Formats: sequence, C-alpha cells, structure tokens
Amino acid sequence: MVTHSNPSNTIEEVPAWWKEAVFYQIYPSSFADSNSDGIGDLPGILSKLDYLKELGIDALWISPIYPSPKDDNGYDISNYQDVDPAYGSLADFQKLSAGLRERGLRLILDQVLNHSSDEHPWFQESRSSRDNAKRDWYLWEDAKGFDANGKPIRPNNWKCAFEGSTWTWDESTQQFYLHLFSPKQPDLNWKNPEVRKALYEVLNFWAAQGVDGFRLDVINMIAKAEGYPDAPRPEGNTDPFVSLNCLSCNNPPLHDYLKEMYQAVFANRDLYAVGETWCLDSKNTLDFTGYDAKELHGAFYFYFHWAPTGKEQFENFYTLYQATHQKSWLTVTLGNHDSRRIISKFGDPENYRHASATLLATWLLTLPATPFLFQGEELGLTDMTFDRIEDYRDIQTVNRYRTAREQGLSDREALASVQEDSRDNSRTPIPWDDGSQAGFTDGKPWIPVAEVHRSHHAAGALKDPKSIFHGYRELLALRKKVKSLIYGSFEPLADPTQVIAYRRGAWREHPEVLIALNWSSEPQPWPFAVKPSDVVLYQNYEEAFQESMRPWEVCVMQSVN
Repeated sequence: MVTHSNPSNTIEEVPAWWKEAVFYQIYPSSFADSNSDGIGDLPGILSKLDYLKELGIDALWISPIYPSPKDDNGYDISNYQDVDPAYGSLADFQKLSAGLRERGLRLILDQVLNHSSDEHPWFQESRSSRDNAKRDWYLWEDAKGFDANGKPIRPNNWKCAFEGSTWTWDESTQQFYLHLFSPKQPDLNWKNPEVRKALYEVLNFWAAQGVDGFRLDVINMIAKAEGYPDAPRPEGNTDPFVSLNCLSCNNPPLHDYLKEMYQAVFANRDLYAVGETWCLDSKNTLDFTGYDAKELHGAFYFYFHWAPTGKEQFENFYTLYQATHQKSWLTVTLGNHDSRRIISKFGDPENYRHASATLLATWLLTLPATPFLFQGEELGLTDMTFDRIEDYRDIQTVNRYRTAREQGLSDREALASVQEDSRDNSRTPIPWDDGSQAGFTDGKPWIPVAEVHRSHHAAGALKDPKSIFHGYRELLALRKKVKSLIYGSFEPLADPTQVIAYRRGAWREHPEVLIALNWSSEPQPWPFAVKPSDVVLYQNYEEAFQESMRPWEVCVMQSVN
C-alpha cells in the first residue's frame, strides 16, 4: 500500500543540467552507417543530429566507441583512448562533439572500468609472466589443486554472466584469471593504485575531449568479495557453476574507490557520473548517490526493467522517492541495449501500439528523475525474432543457446528458449526509411534488419503528425516548458491499481500538474474528475475524454479552480 505522506518541500531542489536533461542512448553499431560497411558509426550519428534535435532530447549517451575485438560488442576495450576504426576516428569524434554543441546538446560516453579486453596491452603484459610489472593489474589465482586427470581446480564455483566459469586457466603462467563476463574480458584489479590512477586518466582524457560525463558500466562490481567465497547454491541446483547475483556487487572497499574517483575526475567540474548499479534500491542508494556521498550523481535501478505492471512501477518509484527526496537525484529508465523493447515488455503493441507507447513515454517524462530513453523507443519498435541462431550476434544469447543444446534441447527448442530475452531484441538497426536495408546502410548490415520494424521507419513517423514520434516530441517539449514536471513535489493521488495517478507540485512560476495513466488494455474508472476549466497539457487520444479512461489512456493536466 502506498502511503500518501509527501516529503517536506521546505528546501528547494538545486537545479542542474543533468537533472533537467533527457538522455537518449545510442548503440552505435546499429544507429546509422555512413560508409556502407554495414556498421553504424560516428559520422552516421552526426548525420542524424537534426532528427534528434527535432525529437527534443537534451543529451546523448553513446555505448562504447573504443577499439575492441567486439567479443561483447564493444564492452571489451583494447584501447581506452582512441576510437574504433569501425566507428571512425578521433577527428570524427571531434566533429560529432562540435555538431552537438552547435545544437545545444550534451554527450556522455560509456566507460567500462571493471574489465578490459584480453587484447588490451595491459593484459598482454600481465599474462606474459608472473614477474611482469603489470601482473597485479588483473586478478590472478592459483588452482585449488588438480583433479585425477591433472586438470586445475578453479578457485570457486562462480558462474560468469555469459555462461561457464568466471575463471580461465592460463597455461603459460599456470594460474587462473578472473572475468565476471567473457573470458575475453578479464577483470581489472582495483586494489592496485596504479590501475585506479590509469583509469582516472582515461576519464580525464575524454573529459578533455569535451564530453559532459560518463555512464559507468557495472561500476559497483569493481570490488570483489574478499577471499572469493563460493556463491550460495540454490536448493536443487546441480549446475557446475552458480550465479553470483548480488555477491558480485557492493563489496568493500567499493565506496573508497568511488570517492577517490570522484575527487580525481568529477570534483569541481560540471561533469555527470551515472552508474550501472545492480543490487541498488531505496535502502542503499544514498550511499552512492547522496549529495553528501560524493561518489555518483545518479544510478540505474533495474527493478524498473522487470516490474510488469504500472502498480509495481509506481510503488517502486515512490519508495525510492521517499527515501531520496532532497538527498539525491533519481534516474528512470525502462530499457536499454541489454534488455527487451519496452513496448513489448510493458505495453500492448498488438492492440494499442500508439496509446501504450505514449503512456510509457509519459511515465518516463513526468517523474522527478532524469529519464533515459533508448534508440527506437520514439518509433514504437517492438521485440523481434530471428529464425536462425546464426543471425544472432549477442554473446549471451549464443552461449545460452549452446548450453541449451548441450542439455539436450532441439535446435528449435533451444532457439525458443533464448529469443524472448535476447539482448539483440534492442540491437537491430534503426529503420530510417523504406529502403532495402531500412535506410541504415547501403551495404550488408552487421546484424539483419528486423522485418517487424520496417513499417515503423523514421521517415514515415516524421511525416505523420499522429505518430508515436510526435507523441514523444510533444511530451519532451512539455517537460522543458513546465519545469514543475522536473522539480515539483511528487505525490500519489490514489492507491495504484491498473490506473496510477499523481500530482507534481508547483515549482517557482510553474503550475501544479495532475497525471493519470491507465496502465492496462481495459477501460478503467477515472482517479479524479476532469473539469471543463482544467487545462489539458497532453493526452494520447484525439477524442474528448469519456466517462471511463480508455485502454492505455493518458491525461496530463493543469487543474484550474
């Protein structure tokens, strides 16, 4: 049950650009290809800046653009201070940066500081011998012993995020190295001050290139559980390796590292730091994001990606808000490059595509939090499926398919088991027009264009004033104009059911706003009366309001007494 007590508003929230900004995440491989090699690139992004400006977003978050073998599609970095040739060059980056500044847009880059690629020179040195000066830049452990066949026994039972063990044996130096993700993504040793210094230099290098901040990949996994204890085995689990879950997160001395990083990079600079932070909630977020913590400005809360109903979404957010109001600033996101398409997860694309897509946008854009959108959400792109495993590119999907086959499933059964949650649902090319490759490239795309997306291309959406794109555009403009939607107090108007309703309090000269969302495919009673004198700021049905709220109906209004 949601309580209706509203946190005190005696202290006004201090404005900041990153509180007001709406971020738009770009997965560069899949956004726009400028040179017909089938891979999206920085000049491709530059060519679409006017589209993004018309949409109304304020800042970009671009997934990794650095040199990489692409084992995890860029999250395995082999050089932190350059641009992968597939994406362009540092000169292309400077042109993109200038194009953003010309349009009043900001930029944060993805940085992966938990691990590097095994092809990074640091790791190449580290694995060359036990006596190398960079040996201690990564996490090496002796075998616990050797089995009857002479095979080394791993230090513990940890299962990596992409299947298999987190430990890989290095034959030449006779030790295991740790990788929470792929064997080609060895974890860096944050206990080593030289490692930390080198990583802070990476952030400062890109800050000097003009970026406005960073999204810090799995940043609360950089400190490992002391002694590498076995992960608790769930009852009935007989797998050789066990998922770490929260054992991989929030271990001491994590906060010491983050405070040191803040001082080395972010203190006294107008940069934004947002963390990909698993196992974070209302009980511990202030340790990371509190204004007095001086660690991160924001963090991602992943239960928003999994809460299936509006009621659960609301309760999760309101609990966070009560715990953090005037003590830190929240973020809100429903999807990204690692998850399914949000309209397929939370909406009803078959029956109410426009209404459910614009309801989800309204939810994201009317909360006291920094919203993060993912490319294609403004087009209402849905999940997709490929009929062959050969068309999938995501390492997690492919490895899970292989595991399923090893467990005896048929090709069709194994494929079905990975399709719904495949990260490739969100990674297929953006459809820009009705061309043979949907305007993404003139070549062969690195991953096939999703057939289900072809009819929802951007060119058509721009021309259609009733499109989902223009619904997003209208909501983004409203958030800029009515800043009580950013800084005003947040208060439920009724206990959440299929309908959620809340008030955003007046802020300075900006009015109080009431919001009602019917998060369902059935008509529902109105949570409040709409008077003829009320000013409707946004609605997602053309026809006048009816006696009941229609499926996925939205009402954003200024109440006038």
